[in-house]
Amino acid sequence: MGKIVVTPENCTGCKACMMVCSLVHEKAPSYRRARIRIKKKEEIEESTPVVCRQCDEAPCMDACPVEAIRRNERNEVLLFSDECTGCQACIEACPYGVIFFDAEKGVAFKCDLCGGEPACVTMCQLPQAIRYES
Repeated sequence: MGKIVVTPENCTGCKACMMVCSLVHEKAPSYRRARIRIKKKEEIEESTPVVCRQCDEAPCMDACPVEAIRRNERNEVLLFSDECTGCQACIEACPYGVIFFDAEKGVAFKCDLCGGEPACVTMCQLPQAIRYES
C-alpha cells in the first residue's frame, strides 16, 4: 500500500505542494482545491503538511453511505468523487481533517496519491517534508 509520509521539521511552508496538487487535479491554481494542506503554527513559525494517512481502519470509508470511498487493488483508500452524493459524512468521520468539500461541484475530495506518483512529493524534493512510500 502506498502512502505519503510527512517530516514536519523539513517543511518550509512554501505551499508548492498545494499548488501543484490543484494544478494536477483541477487544472487551475487553487489552494482551496488542493488535496494536501499546510497547517501553520504562526506563534512558533512551524509548518506541517497534512495529507490522507491511508488508515488501516478507515473511518471515512465506513461513514460513506454509498461506498464512494473504498480500497483499490493496492489497498489504498480512495474517494471516487464521481460517485459521491455530497453528504459530507466522510468529512465528519476523518480524524485528521484531510477530506474536503467542493461546494461548486457538491462533492467531497481527498488525496488519491496521483496513481502512485504524487505530484506534491515531486515538488518537495529539496526540503523532503513529504515522501511517498509504496
